Amino acid sequence: MKVTTTGFANWVGEHGTALHTLDPHSPVDDLEPLRDVVGEARVVALGESSHHIREFYRVRHRLLRFLVERCGFEVYALEAPFTQGQVLDAWVRGGPGTVERVAADGIALSLGRCREMHETLTWMRERNRAAAGPPLRCVGTDLPGASGSPLPALEELARYLRWAAPEALAPLEEAIGVARRFHDPVTLAALTRYQALTRDERDVLTAALSRLAAHLRRVALVQRAHGHGPEHDTAAWHLRGAWYLDQLHRANAVEGFESASTFRDLYMAESVLRLLDGGARVVLAAHNWHIQRTPAMDAQERLLLPAGAHLAAALGDDYRAIGVTSSLGRTTTLGDPTPRRPHGAWYDAPLPPTVAGSVEGAFPTDRLWTLADLRTARPYVGDAASFQHTRMADYFLDLPVFEGFDAIAHVSRTTGTDHVLAPP
Repeated sequence: MKVTTTGFANWVGEHGTALHTLDPHSPVDDLEPLRDVVGEARVVALGESSHHIREFYRVRHRLLRFLVERCGFEVYALEAPFTQGQVLDAWVRGGPGTVERVAADGIALSLGRCREMHETLTWMRERNRAAAGPPLRCVGTDLPGASGSPLPALEELARYLRWAAPEALAPLEEAIGVARRFHDPVTLAALTRYQALTRDERDVLTAALSRLAAHLRRVALVQRAHGHGPEHDTAAWHLRGAWYLDQLHRANAVEGFESASTFRDLYMAESVLRLLDGGARVVLAAHNWHIQRTPAMDAQERLLLPAGAHLAAALGDDYRAIGVTSSLGRTTTLGDPTPRRPHGAWYDAPLPPTVAGSVEGAFPTDRLWTLADLRTARPYVGDAASFQHTRMADYFLDLPVFEGFDAIAHVSRTTGTDHVLAPP
């Protein structure tokens, strides 16, 4: 039977799910069409085209609630450091501290410093307090220090080795000694300071990390036999993050940061896959670039593999990527570090008009937000291949939208969070 095709804009107008609230406390019945997008997938990724956008936090909060309450998802995995992000998991399970302090400490690049993120974490904590059964978890998936220094991960590893494998402390101290020479809480500063290390210093760090990895593998069976399997596996994951971060620094010196940073994506993907070992279903929250199913190319036409490409290759139909974007309003950009703001700062910026071939141009803007299932639309949309661009902050990213995402959540108008500053 011949299928009648239409333009994607017409399809969205007729079949996209129009949603009328971003209130995180509202019932989630209106999100029932999301069930068809998700199916039986084990990992659902929720994106965003810009960081620190109020409406994107709220969209992801509502989608998370539906996935937890109606579909049985158990883990919220963030674009946040695995090592520092441990405080998030402890807090949502009832641990000490304030949500403001925990979000600031556990999520890099100040992405936890906003009311909307606090609302999501508070909802998770309250749900765990009230609900029976396994607790809802919140974990980081990213490299230690968001690609700065491996020192936080190595210090966590030291706490384990001191009682579990003290014979491995010698190479660990070698690694820590080098890491301290370029450690800086400001990511860009750590990247710059690494470049000042001698080749011998770099080689000492790489060799020490390799020896540590080999030793931890060697004693894994013994540690598990003594009932220390979870502690050992966590320590090994701190080390794996430090090892990947060392490789990122080495690659950055030769290839530049865009290519080198894909070590982040590899670790993020592996962190998510590791969470599946116990049978949990995982919601991953990260930038649209990270969650896309398709490879990308850099300016030198080198292949870049986002986390979503790794997950799609490993999981196939068990991975679903939902891009989140907008058409009108404001966006944000990350400013360079200054003496007053050494970590940089998020600044308000105009959202440029849609361009030909950008998926945002196909969505109506007279709705608060719209959910479009691209998998359902494909057989009926004749111009799917024409959508080769989507927003990334204040510019457009080349990306085959219908291949890269399984669905799009489109917010008509966006604004920055209260953490965002006026342009200098």
